[in-house]
Amino acid sequence: MVQTRSSSRARVAAEMATAKKQKAEEETAMEFGGPLGAAIGFIALPVMVYYLWICARFYHGLAYPQELSIEGFKLFGRTMVDHVLDDGLPTVRTTVLYVGWVFFQAILAVVCPGKIVKGAVLSDGKTQLDYLCNGLCTWWITLATVLSLHLTGYFRLSELADCYAPLMTTASVFATVLSVLCWTSAHMNGRTERMTGNLVYDFFMGAELNPRLGKLFDIKMFVEIRPGIKLWFLLTAGFAMKQYELHGAVSSPMLCLCLFHFVYANSCFKGEECIPRSMDIIYEKFGWMLCWANLVWVPFTYCVPSLYLLHTAPFEPSLWYTGAVLAIYALGYWIFDDANAQKDLFRLDPNYLIWGREKPKFLQTKRGTKLLISGFWGVSRHINYLGDILQAWCFGLVCTFGSVIPYFYAVYLTALLIHRERRDNYDCQRKYGDDWEKYCKLVPARIVPFLY
Repeated sequence: MVQTRSSSRARVAAEMATAKKQKAEEETAMEFGGPLGAAIGFIALPVMVYYLWICARFYHGLAYPQELSIEGFKLFGRTMVDHVLDDGLPTVRTTVLYVGWVFFQAILAVVCPGKIVKGAVLSDGKTQLDYLCNGLCTWWITLATVLSLHLTGYFRLSELADCYAPLMTTASVFATVLSVLCWTSAHMNGRTERMTGNLVYDFFMGAELNPRLGKLFDIKMFVEIRPGIKLWFLLTAGFAMKQYELHGAVSSPMLCLCLFHFVYANSCFKGEECIPRSMDIIYEKFGWMLCWANLVWVPFTYCVPSLYLLHTAPFEPSLWYTGAVLAIYALGYWIFDDANAQKDLFRLDPNYLIWGREKPKFLQTKRGTKLLISGFWGVSRHINYLGDILQAWCFGLVCTFGSVIPYFYAVYLTALLIHRERRDNYDCQRKYGDDWEKYCKLVPARIVPFLY
């Protein structure tokens, strides 16, 4: 009897020790290459957005040293820096324009009507934050406002093409300042989480999970989807207007990109209620990486295909080629949109009928979670990523094959989603244990059926 009690206490103690060890590992685990990766990110990411702009604006394709020598690389570096100093520094106009843009979006986020959505349960096991999801309303008000300013001549959309690089630098400075403010606030108010003690890495990843102003204005949620996604579409629309002013017409590839970017942005706001339960909101802290990526990387790299078209002589692909790209995009959008809808509706009602006729099948886990294994989610474990990737490649394909520059976003997003899938897979293995192995046998494809 005594032996049984002793072994029981030992087992409990071992489980508690294992749990504490796992929690400590999660709190100090480093991603993205740790401090070195973060330090490289602070330099490489801004350099990349400037490089892409220079390639599209001045070289109509890849820019590279003319001589593979030390002097050749020095000359190339000086030329790149000169482009930034001559044409990329912030101006008073771009500062007023960008700060006004962000505050306009913030006001809309506060005053527009929308649905209150509960977020995921936080680490204390009971708290759920409220999110005001009014993105679709703010999206259409923004479009109406910008159209009015354009038609009345107060601010023509083509001006975005004229001030593109200074606006990009202004956004970069704004994002960095906001990151510093949120970092400082988290430390002053004792709301830091999962800190490693390395200043470079911790600032890159962030200090606080849910920085907020008041009860409903979530800074991370706002930055995640509002200013950057909308600006991305408006930049492409501005490039289309500039092309019209320069050439008297808008090419079919540019029109396709306007359509693609509008549809993508609209779907983001249409499905905004799902974002509070996304990985970025649930797990990622709000640091320089997330802030800068959403305010700078998203709008100013995702629009590179349309920037390339603006600074390249207009061309018209054949109708069959354009039609094929449109068909691929429609397929990608259908997969992306419908797969996400199936998952979200299943979470709300496990008995709803998939495609209106099929009762959903799922794997019941020991944790109590139901893993959907029918509909799109019976085809692959991240079928929504496939839809996203198909759409991304269409952004490049519609520009044809004159340069690799329009394909940067597609390559980047493909690599990002493969990395995220592997990251998710690792987390789910630890979270579900044997149940995850059963699930993987039922749905073997990671993203692309029969391939990956």
